[in-house]
Order: sequence, then structure tokens, then C-alpha cells
Amino acid sequence: MNAKKTGKKMSAKSSKLANSTWIKRLLASAFGLSVGVTAFASIANAQIAIGQEVDRPTERARWKAEWRQEGVAVDAQQAKAMGGSLPLEFRKKMLEAAQLERAKWGSMIPSVTSKATALPNVKLSAASESQAAIIQAASSANAWVNIGPNKADVAKNGVILAKSDAGRVTGISINPDNHNDILAAFSGGGLWKTTNGGANWTPLTESLGSLSIGSMAVDPNNRDTIFLGLGDAFDGTGVGVVKSNDGGATWSAPVFLGTSTVVKAISVAPTNSNIVLAATNKGLFRSVNRGNSWTQVSLSTGYGAAPFVWSIVWTGGTNFAVSVAAGAANDDGQVFVTTNNGAFWTKAKFFSVNGCDALNAGRCLAPETSGIGRSTLAAAPSNPNIVYAMAATPAASETDLADILKSTNGGVSWTRLRAGDKPYNVINLEASNMYGMLGGQSWYNQMIKVDPLNENIVYFGGNLAAIKTTDGGQSFTPITNWLGRFNLPYVHADFHGAAIEGSTMIFGTDGGLFKSTDGGATFTDALNIGLSTHLIYSVGSSPASENAVIGGFQDNGTRVRAGSTLTYNQYIGGDGFGSLVHRTNPNLMLGSLYYTRIQKSTNGGVLFSSATTGITGTNNPNTAPFNTGITYWEGPSNADTVFTWTNTRAYKSVNFGSSWTAVGATGLPATGLFIRGVGVAKSNVNVMGIVANGSRVFLTQNGGASWKQAGSLPNSGSSLSKLEFDPTNPTVIYVTSVAADATRSHIWKSINGGVSWTAIESGLPAGVPINTVKVDPTNNNIVYTGTTLGIYRSVDGGTSWARFGSGMPLVEVTDIYTSPDAKLLRVSTFGRGFWQMNK
Repeated sequence: MNAKKTGKKMSAKSSKLANSTWIKRLLASAFGLSVGVTAFASIANAQIAIGQEVDRPTERARWKAEWRQEGVAVDAQQAKAMGGSLPLEFRKKMLEAAQLERAKWGSMIPSVTSKATALPNVKLSAASESQAAIIQAASSANAWVNIGPNKADVAKNGVILAKSDAGRVTGISINPDNHNDILAAFSGGGLWKTTNGGANWTPLTESLGSLSIGSMAVDPNNRDTIFLGLGDAFDGTGVGVVKSNDGGATWSAPVFLGTSTVVKAISVAPTNSNIVLAATNKGLFRSVNRGNSWTQVSLSTGYGAAPFVWSIVWTGGTNFAVSVAAGAANDDGQVFVTTNNGAFWTKAKFFSVNGCDALNAGRCLAPETSGIGRSTLAAAPSNPNIVYAMAATPAASETDLADILKSTNGGVSWTRLRAGDKPYNVINLEASNMYGMLGGQSWYNQMIKVDPLNENIVYFGGNLAAIKTTDGGQSFTPITNWLGRFNLPYVHADFHGAAIEGSTMIFGTDGGLFKSTDGGATFTDALNIGLSTHLIYSVGSSPASENAVIGGFQDNGTRVRAGSTLTYNQYIGGDGFGSLVHRTNPNLMLGSLYYTRIQKSTNGGVLFSSATTGITGTNNPNTAPFNTGITYWEGPSNADTVFTWTNTRAYKSVNFGSSWTAVGATGLPATGLFIRGVGVAKSNVNVMGIVANGSRVFLTQNGGASWKQAGSLPNSGSSLSKLEFDPTNPTVIYVTSVAADATRSHIWKSINGGVSWTAIESGLPAGVPINTVKVDPTNNNIVYTGTTLGIYRSVDGGTSWARFGSGMPLVEVTDIYTSPDAKLLRVSTFGRGFWQMNK
């Protein structure tokens, strides 16, 4: 069997591998076993996972772009050059809105400081100050409490592991003088610090305005000086660089670097703390005054536009090296070096023409030719002249590692190590060599780190495993596995960064922090315990069991709360979306994955099985939405009634997902329809609404027998997100939008059954997207909205709004649950877990 084809794996990313013919043959080849069903099922020691699920960053990037910028088609391979695609001006407006919220709501937001509000040209009116003071006093008793997750006892994904994960990591720093002092930055959870090795963690950026951190740097000469690049490179909303001079207690105003929307790396010169370099998606920037101001550096790439600068490394003295790419299908990845702390740069000889042969013709990468996309660099602290590069091909491929390269002169010239031609030193049935380690996601997951004491020991991270060389790249050995298989320790998939100080090594992945003190022979997940940084899309709860909570997580599956604890166990893998708990029988739960793949549990979430019978187009990216939605009918007569949808059709179940029936489509467009959400009136299950592409709302009064398009939404930027009916009067309807355009309206109300609509935004953060809206079940004048800056409440049916409750950071609220008696509220957030309020 072709080794490279088997290396294409079991791949990450198929949920059907265990039943496929080729994997049975692979087992037969590897273990000398029969390919019969009985023999296949009996191979316990092979550790082949049955039914594992994975996240899908490439598809997720496309969906994220389309979700907030409807009609914007973004290829994930080019998303790296677009910084997650959100426009620069919109990002700036979001930071301005955050400053207004800090000024307006004061002590309701944790960690507010005067310095954190120092964004120029944003002032609060006297009227707003007066209103805010009154509402703050009235809201002092309404406090939000974080209810996790900060631990897990079970991570079930084909195999069952007792592991805890956290949210996606984007930066790690270990204090060289005290290895228990650690900083960790997250893509949606902000910056956290521990001084006791993870026994306790403290968030440092709760009021910053963006909890999406793309990069972090600590001044090597003064650990109290910290730089953050706001906005994760792939789906964050921040922008610019902020700085703290007091260890994260206070932060400066953001400094915007040209037209960049991503700051992928920051580096402070060890020999001169005045010099700071920043790698962005729109070129390289340099500061000579400790980050107070910046100038774009000239790099002679020949691209015709500013490059995406992916990586910066210090190579000793006043020398640095950076890797750049054009961000296009015919990419031409390059490396530049400087000998004067970044004042001037010279193009390096990144690839050698030597060794082009028939066997490797497709990977023969010569200077001045296209063929390299993203590259990540790492220098050896013990000998900074030694630099390694992980270079990827620009084209989407399961084998998208171009090669590992090595420089012995600080990056001036490079030698290919032909890493992919050297089989792994241990059995790994997912891949046989380095070519497949990035798994078609080279634009998303890359990690490389050199041991500080030994220039020949290097660690590489891809999508499913970390790989180690101990001989400078002559041989490679997998040291982790995303499911803890093949006698390798568990470390979550998708590697993004690493830090090593002495014997302490920490890898950062989509699942948080993983620590080793023995060179990668073993890893512990203990650092994740206490962190509440998960990226969550939904929250489900039940009045029949107040403690019951379920949610869908980005790359951390569907998780269910254990009792009344902060522990949430994963029972479905991959990307989780919509989730529900039955309101009279909490043992019944619904979870989901992408593409309308719904699963049902009848035992409180311990076991889930497919629940898509009757749904045409499920698990098909061409016919079903990536972000699976589930809507619960809250009417009194049948607690088993739920709804979901594919791209063009709504579906109804009257047995809590065991089977589904298509809702009628008469009156809906025959072509060009993309359903973004479905709502149903509590007072009448036959009254339903659809929010669709093109800023369209469709309504039915007869359970879908016929539909009519509602009136137009004034000042809409499309990207509709939610439709909610008044619980007692179905002619009163609310609709929300997540459009990435601060000039557009984001919430509307109709009082005449959708004939006409009025924007209702007074008191809401100006221009901020709204993910969800929920009417109080006991008082239809009370309405809640979940925005990208937190939760807001109206007590007059949407006429005016105010921030609701104290203690919640400026974080994106993605879903809202209210108990039928309205005494319990729960929300999910994109980066800071679940929050609860008891009224």
C-alpha cells in the first residue's frame, strides 16, 4: 500500500473511517489481521477510534465570513490574507463601542480602569451618564456568575479519555525565573495569568473590548511589559496592539498598524527594549519607542502589495528573521533577515535548487518560484544562528507540508531537510511521515519550537500530532496524538504555539494548554483546570433539572454539565452547535455537529446517537448549513416539539428529534434561498418565521402550508441571525442581525405580524452585531439581547436598552436561556464559557 496515501489518513477529518474498507486493510497490513468484521471489532490494542469527530477549520472559516458578511465568499486558503475577513473600520468601531460601554456602565464591567478607556475621540453624553448611573444602581443586585467549564472528567470522541481542555491558545509565556508564573493568551478568552503553576488563574483583559487575542509578547528585559495583538487571525474581532506596563493590571489604548487587521506575532529586541517588531497581515511594523508609535518596514517581496508576515524570530545580537507570504493561490513564501534590529531587511535564500529529482519534482522549490504559503520560524536560544522553518504549500492538500528547512547562519540561507521522505520512528496509523502532519490546514495550525539548551531538539505541531527531532532534523518521531492512541500521550488537535523554559514545556492548541517536564514523553492537561475560555455557540437547560446544562463548542464538541459543578464532559466531538435539554425530562438531550447533524441522548448526555431520520440533505455541505441550529417550541401542549433546518427547508419533530418531517415550502423561493434561522410562536406552534439570506423574513400562520415574505427591514445589512415571537402575541416579532457593518441596524421589531418593521436600538452599543434575542416568558415588555459585547435588557418592549447585570466581561454572548418562571437566566459566550443569573 502506498505509504503517502495511508498517511492521508485516517485523517483527521472523516467521521466514517472506522467502517471503511481501506482502514480494515490498513489494520491487516499493520498487524497481520483478517479484515473481517469480527476481527476488526476485536482489535482493542490497535486503539482505532470508532466514530470520532473533528473540527473543520477550513469550512468554519468560510461559514464565519458568510455569516457576518453575507454574500462574501472567502476561500479559507485566502482567509489568512484577509485576517478572518472582517473589515478594518468595523473592527475599530467595535473598540469604540467597547470604550463607550466601559465609560457608561463603570463598575458593572469587571476590571475597568481609567487607562483601559483611553481610546481618543469617544465621549459619553451627560444624558447617557445620568441614565447609566440610575440603571447601575437598579442592577446592583443582578450579578452574573461564571459556571464554567473549567474542568472535564470525560472527553469522549471514539475513545474515552479523562482529560480537560480549554479554548484555543494563541500565545504562551513562562517566566524564566519562576516556571509557575505563566501567561496564556486565547483566541476568544483574553489573557490569563497564574503564579502558582495553574492552581489558580486570573483573567487580565475582561474589559479590554476584544477578548480575541492574536499574539502576545513579553519584554525579555521587563516581564511587567506585555504586548497584545488584538484579533485572532482566523475569526476574531479585535484590531491593533495594546500594551501593559504593570503586568496586565492596566492597558493602553490600541495602536492601529496601517490597514492591518491581524497581528500574528510581536517581538521585543532582547538587546534594546525600545525596539519592537510586529508581524501583520498587511506587512511588518517597527517601533523604536517601546510600542508607542510604529512605522511600516519596507520588504522587497515583489508581491505588489504588503505581505502577510507570519513569523518573527530573534537570531542573536541585533539580528532577526521574518517569514512572509503573498496570501494567494500562487503564493511565493519568503524569508527576510536584518542585522540592525529591523531598520533594513534583506531577502534570504530560502530554498535551494539542489536535489530536484523525479521523485520529488512536485516539491522541488527553487528561489523566485511560487509554491510556498505560510512558513513558521524558530531559532535555537542556545545558538541563535540555528533557525528552523516549517514551510507549507499554498494549495489545499492533506499533504501540505512542503518541507522542514534549516539555517545555520541566522536565516541568511537555508537547507531542505526532506522531512517528508523520512518515515516516522514509531507506528502512527494516521500518517507515516511529515508530509501529512498539517492535514490540509497549514494556513491554520503550525507550531515550531527549539529546545533552549539543545539546538538539535526541535518540536513541530500540526493538526493531529506533535513531532520531535533530537538530531537536528535527520529523523522525526511523533510524541502526541489527538486521541491518545498508538501509545502516545493525549494532546488536543491543532497546534498554535509553544513555550519552553528549563524542563517546563507547554504546547498551545485548540484545546488549551498541555505541559510536559520530560521532553514530551508525557503530558498533563492540568493547566486547563480553572480556565474558562471555551468558544461556545449555544446553551440548553431545563426547568425539570436546574443544574442541567448542555452546549456546543468550537473544536471541543458538545459538552454536558456534571451535576451542579463547573465540570463539563464532552460526549460528542468536533465542532458543536445547537443544543437542547428536554423541559420535562432532563435525561433527553439534543446535541449537534456541522451540516444539520443532530444527535440525541436518552440518558442525560452520556450516550448520543444520530437523530436525523427524515432530514433530507443532512451531513451535506452543499445542502445544509455549517452552523446547525435547533429551535425548541416552548408551548404547553407538547414538550417534544423541536425544529431544525437545512439550507432551503425547515423540519419539525414531535418526538424530540427521533424523527423529522419537512415543513411545507409553498410560498418560499424555489431558488436562491438560504435559511439562517427558524423561530416558532409559543402561543401557536403553527405560527413560524424564517430569517433568510438577502435580509428576507418569511412567515407562516398555518404550520408551513403557505408562506409569505414579510416587509423589508429598514437599514439592514443582511446577515440575519435570529427571529423571536412575543410569547403571548405572535403579531409582535423581533429580528436580529450580525452584519459586520456599524452603519447598519441590528435589531428590529414588528407589531403587525411582519407587515412593517422598526429598528429598536436606543441604548444598545452602536453598530454592534446581535446574535440572539429572547423575550421574558412572564413579562413580554422585558426583552434580552446577546451582543458581541455582552447581554442587554429592555423593560419597555425594546424602546430602550441597558446593559444587564454586573460581573460579565465585555464578551460575545451567543445564546440565551430563560427558565419558564424567568427566575434563572443562562448565556453562552464565545470565549468565556457559560454565565448564570438567579433573579
